[in-house]
Amino acid sequence: MNRKILYIFAIVFFMVANPAAGSPDLPLKSGDEFPELEIVVPSPPFTRNYLGIDQKDRFKLSDVKAELVLVEILNVYCATCQRQAPFYNQLFEMIENDSRTKGKIKILGIAVGNGEREIADFQEDYDVLFPIAEDLGFAMHKAVGGPRTPFSIYVRMNGKGEAGRIVDTHLGTNTNVADLFEKLVGFIQEDSVILTRENDEKITNASKVKPILSDTVLGELVKTAFAGLGGTISGFQKVDLSIPRLVYTAMTRKEEGSYRIFGEVVRRPSICDVCHDIHFIYLFDSSGKVIRFVPLQLTKIDNWHWDREDIHMMREKIIGRSITKPWVFNSEVDAISSATITSAVIIDALTQGDALLAELRQKGLL
Repeated sequence: MNRKILYIFAIVFFMVANPAAGSPDLPLKSGDEFPELEIVVPSPPFTRNYLGIDQKDRFKLSDVKAELVLVEILNVYCATCQRQAPFYNQLFEMIENDSRTKGKIKILGIAVGNGEREIADFQEDYDVLFPIAEDLGFAMHKAVGGPRTPFSIYVRMNGKGEAGRIVDTHLGTNTNVADLFEKLVGFIQEDSVILTRENDEKITNASKVKPILSDTVLGELVKTAFAGLGGTISGFQKVDLSIPRLVYTAMTRKEEGSYRIFGEVVRRPSICDVCHDIHFIYLFDSSGKVIRFVPLQLTKIDNWHWDREDIHMMREKIIGRSITKPWVFNSEVDAISSATITSAVIIDALTQGDALLAELRQKGLL
């Protein structure tokens, strides 16, 4: 059996033996297809020529003219991503200066939660040589399984305009550029392309949110938050949902009448690989309007916890907004100082209300 057949067999076996491969809750693994989501074309003039894409404003990874694409999922405020930049600059130059790889291997950064201005500043500050596309709405980040950053994905392209296949991934910095370069060379040599899965388990475990409180305690905290709204609380219960979200509901009675309220416990991994996970509770009414915000674990640069002023500022930004209303994060307006990543994750979490309200409505709770 030659290596090409072995490679195809390995992919088929992996996908059959792992029905959860490509789960949106965990990072993509070797053998998965790279998501065919549209990506906004980065503005620097060299981008189109380098990637080999046409004049459209958006493209898919399968449009890139290459045999292998190294996709780096990053965030410009992530300290590890900043440390990674000079090493990938070296890698870029090695690829462009070697006849075996020039035009065959491309590097594309995708900046989670960052806009064009932030990316431009990052590229200038760290002399980044490869294009970086924005992912303001977290769409690509979610599609690849919400990994911490930096997360490198090595995608073997099929040359037919179809989704590429992931041959390996790497979480964290890649500082051994010479070894990485030779590894990439191996990936474009068809007879030696074999799935490598040595990092999959480590990356999966690193991507999981570490609990800080039991569900029992969290339920009591939600109940306390309900009581803090005033009035008499009755019928407190956890809502049984088909989607993986922890939601509670109760009736509150005040002088003006009774109405139903809801509370969701949000537990999200931070984008950055060295930052603490993000935990908070928010309450909302039957229209989806946020009516209270309770921080559990929120940190900023150097993992300092938010102070009262930080919490007050976030409450002013989000209370009164609807969880079904689109909100494109703008770091200049929406970020708490020194907590841009955490702010972006909070706001993203509070724009995911459509599916939740639809299920609550189906259950007769709205």
